[in-house]
Order: sequence, then structure tokens, then C-alpha cells
Amino acid sequence: MLHRILNNMLFLCVLTGTVWSSSFADIPGAFVDIGFGARPMGMGGAFTAVSNDAQAIFWNPAGLTLLTESELTVMHTKQLGLIPYNLGAFASQVGTHYLGLAFLASGNDVLKENTFFVSYARTVQLPVFGATAFGFNFRYRSSSFGNNEDGGENRSQGDAFGYGIDLGLLWSVDKQTRFGIFARDLFNSMIYNNKTMESRYNEAVPTELILGFSRQVGKNALLALDWQPSIYADTYAKIRLGGEITFFKMLVLRGGLWQNIDAVVNRNYSLGLGLNIKRKNFGVKFDFAYLINDLANAPRISFSIYH
Repeated sequence: MLHRILNNMLFLCVLTGTVWSSSFADIPGAFVDIGFGARPMGMGGAFTAVSNDAQAIFWNPAGLTLLTESELTVMHTKQLGLIPYNLGAFASQVGTHYLGLAFLASGNDVLKENTFFVSYARTVQLPVFGATAFGFNFRYRSSSFGNNEDGGENRSQGDAFGYGIDLGLLWSVDKQTRFGIFARDLFNSMIYNNKTMESRYNEAVPTELILGFSRQVGKNALLALDWQPSIYADTYAKIRLGGEITFFKMLVLRGGLWQNIDAVVNRNYSLGLGLNIKRKNFGVKFDFAYLINDLANAPRISFSIYH
């Protein structure tokens, strides 16, 4: 039964790339993924096959099966130095099941967006493949816009709500090597209610398919690669490279880059720093990332506790 489920998930991921490659994303500005979590972004966003902490909810929910302790993490940033983003995530193991809850909140009175996650993951032993994890997210989204009084009487006002479903797979080849697949918003829909125009319409968030690889090098170094193929006619493929190295079991240095695969290359870089302090069964992690791009450099700051 589980083998059939995993095969169906893989088929859906492949089908996503086949069906949407001839359609258009239209690139709506709603619920844009700006890259969440200081640790993943310190590695250039190459995290699909890493995903071994509570931030797996955002990057590949199958990675929740790698948790050895319950973890709570929060993050704050300002995109382009203007738009505030906050997130919180909690993940824990219950027997052979892994559960997660999370939220994303962004924007201001002009446009506010909120997303709530419920996540589930489990590992199974499969013939040939061995230990294979699968996971999914259910997203509930809500939005409001036009609540800024300085926008004038004719400003567009309204709200929206909808759902999204993510699917993830994680295959551990051995203790050092993993492959991951993440289909973000494989199924989703948003219903917008524009009170000013007295109109109601549906709009989907573009689906994203990401393939990941990670390799542990020795005891203290980790390398990762993500490939995001273009599944719409009006988008381009992306590649992400990153890594981290740990010193004295508590200090982590990270670096990464990501770019599009197109005639005109847009390449971005990131640097990261982590501090992990553990005392008996309780630990605290502080992570910082600095993203370097042409528009505006942006920091990410995360704080986590685990037990």
C-alpha cells in the first residue's frame, strides 16, 4: 500500500513537469516564496535533500523524518528592506509519525498574507530503495488588501482565502547521501473577493518542482545541490549550490549561490553563520544569513530551541 502511494507521488511530480511545461505561470505576486529560514538561505537555498530540522516544513516535509528531537524555530526578515516577513514552525515525532505546524505572515495594511501549515511525514522500508520518507503539507491561506486609509476612496479593497497541498520524498542512499523531491503547491486554489469592483475570481499559485541532492563529507562538512526545472513556458530553470562546515560542534559557517539558467544570467550569493549550544537534552540555535543580490542585500535571522 505505502509502496503504491510513493510511486503515485513520484508519478504526480513527473506529471507536473509534463503538463505545466506547455502552460503559463503568469507569475502572480501573491504568496511569493522569498526563501525562508536563515540556515537554508545561508546555503543558497539548496535544502531539499537536507531538510533535517523544523524548517523542512517549508523546504521538503519528508525531511521531518530526520528529526531526532522536537524543535521550535522562528524567523524575521524584511524583503528588500521594506516588507516584513515572520515565520514560526514546530515539529515533533509521535511514534513512527512526524508532525509539524507552521505559519508565515507578511505585509502591511496595503497587502497582508498569512499561511498556516499542517505537516505529516513517515519513513518506510522499500525493496531496492531501502529507507524512503514521504511527507505532505496542507496549507491554508488568507489575505487582505486595501486597508490603508492613505490609499484614497477608490483604492482596491478585499480579501482572499484558499488552500495548497505540497508533496515531498526523501531517499537516503546511505548515511551520507540523500536525494529529495519537493512539489510545492502541486494542488492549490485561491478565491479573491474584490469589494471595490464587486467581483469574485479564482487564481492559482504557480506550482514548483524541486529536485535535491546532499552529501555529508566527513563528520563536519555538508554539500547540497538543488535543481528547479522550468515547468511553465514563461519561467526558467534554477540551480542552487550550498554547503556548511561545523567547527567545535557548535560554530557553523555557510555559503551558497543560486541562479537562473537563461541567456541572461541572474546570480545571487549568500553567506551564513550558525551557533548551536546544547546542554544535556536542551539546545538553542541561532542562525544568520546574508543574501547578496542586485536589487538589495537582505539578512535572515532565525532562532530555534530543541529538546
